[in-house]
Amino acid sequence: MQRVKTGDGKTRYRVRYYENGRAGARRQATFDRLQDAQFFEASIRRARQLGQLASEVVGSEQTVESFLEEWWEKYAKAYLKPATLSSYAYAIDRWVVPYLGQVRLRDLSRETVDTWVAALRSAGAGAPTVNRALGIFQGVMRRAVEWRRIPANPVVGAPRVPHVRSASIDAHEPGDVELIRARLPLEEATLISVLAYEGLRIGEAFALHWRDVLDERQRPRTRLRLRAGLSDQQLVTPKSGRARSPELFTPVAKDLVELYLALGRPDVRTLVFPNSVGGFQRRQNFRQRVWIPALAKAWPCGSCKGAGKVEKVKCADCDGKGTARYFRLHDLRHTCATLLIYEGRPVTEVAAHLGHSDAGFTARVYAHVFDDAKHRRVKIADAIVAARNRTPRLERGADG
Repeated sequence: MQRVKTGDGKTRYRVRYYENGRAGARRQATFDRLQDAQFFEASIRRARQLGQLASEVVGSEQTVESFLEEWWEKYAKAYLKPATLSSYAYAIDRWVVPYLGQVRLRDLSRETVDTWVAALRSAGAGAPTVNRALGIFQGVMRRAVEWRRIPANPVVGAPRVPHVRSASIDAHEPGDVELIRARLPLEEATLISVLAYEGLRIGEAFALHWRDVLDERQRPRTRLRLRAGLSDQQLVTPKSGRARSPELFTPVAKDLVELYLALGRPDVRTLVFPNSVGGFQRRQNFRQRVWIPALAKAWPCGSCKGAGKVEKVKCADCDGKGTARYFRLHDLRHTCATLLIYEGRPVTEVAAHLGHSDAGFTARVYAHVFDDAKHRRVKIADAIVAARNRTPRLERGADG
C-alpha cells in the first residue's frame, strides 16, 4: 500500500496487485480512507492464501451477457465450426441471455442454474432443448473457470431434465430407400443412394468432388475419399476431425457412374451434387425442395392425400408436410450402419466407416442391431439389389 498526495492536496491510499497472480495483469485501486485500503489489501492477501481469485474478492461486475460476448470473440469463432456457431447462437440468444444475461458472474450458483432450468420449463422448452442449453452454458462456464473469472463451474453436476428416448433407432430398410429413390430424378436419387448405403452425412455428400469418387482412369474407386464436409456453406474437416475412406459398394458405384455419364463426363474437379449454378447445395433447401416432397409421394398423408396443405391451412395429421412417414435425412445413416452390421462387420469397422471417433458410441447406439445380427448374415450388395428388384419401376420423377 502506498500513500499518495493528489493535486488538491488530499491524501489517497493506493493498493497495487496482480489480478490473477504474477502472470496476470497488474492492477491498482485508490481509496480515500486508510481503513478501506487496508481492508482491500487484506482481502487480496487472503484470496491469494486461499487460492481464490483476486477479481472474485474484489467483486467483478462482469455479467453473463458480457462474458458470452467475450467468449464468442475469443473462443467460439476460433474453435467452433460454422454450423455449430449458428446453432449455438440461436440457443444462447433464445434460452440463455434473456434469463441469465444480466446476472453477474460472481452471483452464479447452483441455485441460479436450477432456477433458470425451472424458468425454461415454464416457458415451454422441452427436455432436449433444456439439456442442450445446459450443455452449452456448461462449456461457456468452463472457459470462465479456465480464464480465472470464477472459482468453480456452477453448471457441473446440475441434473439434466429426464428425457425418454426410443430404445432403438429407426434404420429404414433398403426397400424404404428404394421407394423414395424411385420417385426422384437421377441426381437426387443417386444422392439418396450415397446417404443411405454409404452412410455419409449430408454435408459430406455435398462436398464430394468427382475425383473423390473416380480414379485417374475415371473408374469408380474402391473407397470414397472424404476429406471435407460442408458446414454452413463452408468447407471444414469432417465431424470426427480427420479424413476417412469408406468402402464404395458396387450398387452405389454403379449409381455414380450412371450419373457421371448422364452428365456428360464432367470435370473431376467439379462437385458431384452441385446446385443449379455449380456451387454447394443448402441442406435446408434440399430438405424442403426434394426430401419432404419425396416422402409425401412415397407415403402420402391419408387426410390431405399428400398435398400437405388444404386451402392454405396445414393438415393436422401431417403438420403440413404431406407425408404420413416423416424422418430426417440424417436418419439414412442408420440404414448404412445396419447393413454393415448384418454383413458381419465388427463394431470398429462400422465406426470407422461412419466416421465415429468412438467405437463405444457405435456399440451403444446399435446394440440391438448387433444382437439381432447374430442370427442372420446378409451381404450389403445383395440386400440393395434385392430391394431394387422388389421396388416397382417408375419413370424417373414420376409421382407413382
